[in-house]
Amino acid sequence: MIESKLTEYNYIIATLLNKYHIKYNYDEFAQLLFIRMWELIQEYNPNQQMSLKTFLFTRLNFYLIDLFRSIKKTEPIDFNTITLDSQIHESSLEQLSCYNHFLTTLSRKEQYWLKLKLAGYKQKELAKFLNCSISTLKNYQKSIKIKYLSYYTK
Repeated sequence: MIESKLTEYNYIIATLLNKYHIKYNYDEFAQLLFIRMWELIQEYNPNQQMSLKTFLFTRLNFYLIDLFRSIKKTEPIDFNTITLDSQIHESSLEQLSCYNHFLTTLSRKEQYWLKLKLAGYKQKELAKFLNCSISTLKNYQKSIKIKYLSYYTK
C-alpha cells in the first residue's frame, strides 16, 4: 500500500526540487524528501479535509525549506590565509622561494585557483568561490600548466 503511494506521488519530489532550482546535491535532497514522504504517508489521516497529494506537497515543501535553513552557509575565503602546511614542512626554503616566485608569474585569478586547488577544493567549489564557469577554470588550469612548464624547464 505504502509502496504504491510512494510511486504514485514520487513526482512531487522532482517538482519541488525543480521549483527551487536544485542542481547541487540533487540526489541527497531527493533521498531525504523520499524518506520524509514515506513518514508522511504513514502519518496521513484520510479523515482530514486535505487530500493526500496536497498534504504531501505542503509538508514536503516546508520540510525542504527547513533543510535549506539547516545547511551551513559557506563563509567567504580569505585567499591570503590559505597555506599549504603539509607541503611547507616537507619542502626546503629554496623550493618555497621558487614556488613563491612562480606565483608572481600568474595572474591573480590563477593564483587563487592554484591555492584553492592545492588546498583540495573541487571544481564546483572553485567555480563558486571564483565566480566563474567550469570552462574558465579549465582555461586557468591550462594556462597555469603552460606557465609551470616554461618556468621550471628554463
